[in-house]
Amino acid sequence: MEETLSKKERKDIKHQERREGKVRDRRMGKVKKIVIWVMILGATVVAGWFGIQVLTPESLEDDYSSVMRSEGSSHVQEGTRVTYQSNPPTSGDHWATPLREGIYDTQKPDEGAIHSLEHGRIWITYKPDIGKEAIDAIKNVLKGQFGIIMSPRAANETDIALAAWVRLDTFDLNEDGTVDTKRILDFAQRYRNKGPEYVPQPTGKTYE
Repeated sequence: MEETLSKKERKDIKHQERREGKVRDRRMGKVKKIVIWVMILGATVVAGWFGIQVLTPESLEDDYSSVMRSEGSSHVQEGTRVTYQSNPPTSGDHWATPLREGIYDTQKPDEGAIHSLEHGRIWITYKPDIGKEAIDAIKNVLKGQFGIIMSPRAANETDIALAAWVRLDTFDLNEDGTVDTKRILDFAQRYRNKGPEYVPQPTGKTYE
């Protein structure tokens, strides 16, 4: 015959069960907090790593560019031709409407491109006679890049010129006729959006 518990004993047992339940709940709560904090920490680490990978240029090469003397930034009437001290120019008087970023197969006015450099754009020019293979190589490496203007420029002294606001890098094709595309990307990563005026959205016209 089973022993019958008294009312007090049953009450004590229930109290004990409740205490044990509360202890388990507290333990589970602590475990959940630990799990949540571990997940937050992990997400923070991943986000930080991703930010570094995306926002920081990966293994930049040597910087071959030179600082150019500022020639000012005044507006002149569109159509006015300006004489600049560097070739191609990196600053100076310019037209009021900037050259819109893009990949062009025709020459564009220096006075429009300078305004784009003031907005933080990168201007990549090349001698028209460097050959289709070299031109295509530059175009291919610029796919997916933003803030870029590419155009032929017969007045260049070297095969390729990379211009940003008061910054310039000029060089020729490699001996085998190939293009140092890494050098182009490094320059863009270093000096894009470094102009005196930050204008993130594309503006201007194409000057056809």
